[in-house]
Amino acid sequence: MKVNQCSMARLAAILLYCSYSLSSTVSAEVTSVYKKNSSVYLFQLQQKGAIFGRIVNEQGIPLANANVQLAGAGKTSTDKDGYFKFENINYGKYNLVISSEGFENIIYEVEVTEEQHQFAEPFVMQTTRRHLDEVVVTASRLAEHIDEVPSSVTYIGGKTLDQQRQINDNLPSILMQKVPSISPSEESQNNFIAKIRGRNFLVLIDGIPQSTPLRNGGRDLRTIDASAIDHIEVINGATAMYGNGAAGGVINYITKKPKKGKKLSSSTYLNNSLNLVKPAETYGYNIAQVFSGQIGKWDYVLQGKMGRTGVVRSADGVVVSPFYGLGETKSYNALAKIGYQIAPDHHIELMGNYYRSVQDSKYAGTTGIFGQSPAIGIPSDAATNGGTPYNKALHLKYDGQYGKTAANLSLYYEDMNTVFETYNQNYSDHKGARLNFNTPFQLGSFSKISLIYGLDLLKDHTVQKTLKDELVTPDMNMNNFALYLQSKLNIGADWILKGGVRYENIRFKVGDLTKNGKLTAGENNNSDAFVFNIATRYNKYNYIQPFASFSQGYSIGDVGLILRNGVPLSQIDPKPVVVNNFELGINGKLSIWDYQLTGYYSTSRKGTNFAETSTPGNYELIQVPQRIYGVEFVANVKPVRWLSIGTVLGYMDGRQDLKNEGNFKDKLDNSIISPFKINLNVDFKLTEQWNVYVQYLHLGGRDVFPAEAYNYGKYPVSGYNLVDFQTRYKYQKFTFLFSVNNLFNADYYPIHAEVRGATNEGRYYIKGSGTTANLGIQFDL
Repeated sequence: MKVNQCSMARLAAILLYCSYSLSSTVSAEVTSVYKKNSSVYLFQLQQKGAIFGRIVNEQGIPLANANVQLAGAGKTSTDKDGYFKFENINYGKYNLVISSEGFENIIYEVEVTEEQHQFAEPFVMQTTRRHLDEVVVTASRLAEHIDEVPSSVTYIGGKTLDQQRQINDNLPSILMQKVPSISPSEESQNNFIAKIRGRNFLVLIDGIPQSTPLRNGGRDLRTIDASAIDHIEVINGATAMYGNGAAGGVINYITKKPKKGKKLSSSTYLNNSLNLVKPAETYGYNIAQVFSGQIGKWDYVLQGKMGRTGVVRSADGVVVSPFYGLGETKSYNALAKIGYQIAPDHHIELMGNYYRSVQDSKYAGTTGIFGQSPAIGIPSDAATNGGTPYNKALHLKYDGQYGKTAANLSLYYEDMNTVFETYNQNYSDHKGARLNFNTPFQLGSFSKISLIYGLDLLKDHTVQKTLKDELVTPDMNMNNFALYLQSKLNIGADWILKGGVRYENIRFKVGDLTKNGKLTAGENNNSDAFVFNIATRYNKYNYIQPFASFSQGYSIGDVGLILRNGVPLSQIDPKPVVVNNFELGINGKLSIWDYQLTGYYSTSRKGTNFAETSTPGNYELIQVPQRIYGVEFVANVKPVRWLSIGTVLGYMDGRQDLKNEGNFKDKLDNSIISPFKINLNVDFKLTEQWNVYVQYLHLGGRDVFPAEAYNYGKYPVSGYNLVDFQTRYKYQKFTFLFSVNNLFNADYYPIHAEVRGATNEGRYYIKGSGTTANLGIQFDL
């Protein structure tokens, strides 16, 4: 029979005690007496031991910097491999408390009875169950859960994204359904009027800028195919962390990720589409393939897509004008990501993406008459071309851990060409680097602070030319250098405080432009931007988690639109327009419910308006003080296992001070203020394999200007209602899909058509697409 050291110590103490009773002699080694289970024992001899252990997450990946406390004996944190140890610990029983941000605490009772106590298995930390959704990474350039972000964030996860793209794979249409205050889809190649909360936003692909602020190409939302995207993260409202263009928010497309622990994972998708009102010439298809996996220290993603759309017909079966349209368009996307695990805490990844979407229509567009007849397509021998001939992106990314500091370095190159019908085209390229650090510090037992800091470098070159390569705008170059610091303070488990600053130096250079025999000399302009943010959040109760924030963002207006008219740079003052965004909201999860309610108020001293001049297609820029305010609401309920119901609601309005005299009495136009929007969706799980999904979208009308004021953005908006239907059935590795877009064949004008109204000779005044069916199959391996 084995007797451990503790039992031997107790036996020795009892014998010594008995000896003392008989002979009145006590040993000097006996120091105390204790009671246990109504029996009296002498305290064991003061022997010391050590504890060794390891902590991992649910996937078995070591957790570095996890907090480990041995109650009454000290505290430590795990090393980069997840190991921790305590030495010189008195024998006895202790509570081991393990905590780490984003994970459930572990409390474990351990008894030290030997010189070295080694846990046979690692402690596995479970993701905190109260988190409302997946991890987001764009909100403060720090990977964190949505309920740790003290501002409004929309997360469109992979399942939701797949569901939406199989109904309508146009990314602006997907965002319209799920982001409360984004402008409605233009149902075209473009997103010229697209805004979030009435302000310009910045589009990223894995952190690479897609927006072209010097001359808005209107294609930044369509620079990658939806089948290459894993999920979408949207910051609603100004953010001080992302520089030029982020006055209204940030949209970050996160590309497909490698499937770890599996050498080969494959998904194949085939879709066929047809207009049900008048099928002739409307057949379209999409074929997409994704391979991913991990082989040793290497991981990879390979994606390819090709597709073609047919002629677009409206609810009455008439061909919609192809002017900037999505009909008769061939599109391609190729994504490759190769990663290598250099060491346990060091990973490098090279990503390349190529996107092409070009229209080749045998129809020509007529001119529409506002309020009477739309622009339609008529047969023509002259091909109508428009789209994005290419968008090429190259991204080298490094992630490393140095002690407690996480480092991220991104080097990127982006080259884009966009064609505006058969008239002219944009060339835009970005080169840049982003270096980001995150260093956490422990403050006491339950509080800590994280510092996120770094620098951004960007060289942006844009020029607009005719199809014969003649200058439409001067050559425009912008060099940005920015420094930023963000802090995140966790006070216990409930309070989160954030604050940060960003400083950016902007050097702007414009080349010479000669038009109609007139020379406009090139000029230089240097300016600075300094913005900051502060926010707080209280997370004690799952059912109500209030947050409040103030954040600034800024953007440079579409200067190329004005410079192309021969206006000197010095006359338009291209300094950053700073936007102040105040936000107050609550979100939470209670039983079958989860929700988010947000109110916002946005101000700027120089908001941007455009108005068409007497020459069609030419616009003047008006910059006056603006105030925009609104309410957003997102909620989901699952009353029974087989039924999920959701809603997305957005309302906004605003005023401006046209005379710049402090009196905000003038209404903002419809290119800035989006109409009231509500999305209702229902998901029925008929069986484990069979789902039915229905969504309803209502966009309200807005008519606030008199007829004599009608111009760009001031025409009345009538609004419309759309219903989409989808059903999917999964059989082993196959998923069969059928969906109908615009189920009840609504006859409507997209919001953008009425924003433009009769401007540009009514060429934008087109109807939306009629009922379209999609039949698809997906094979997963």
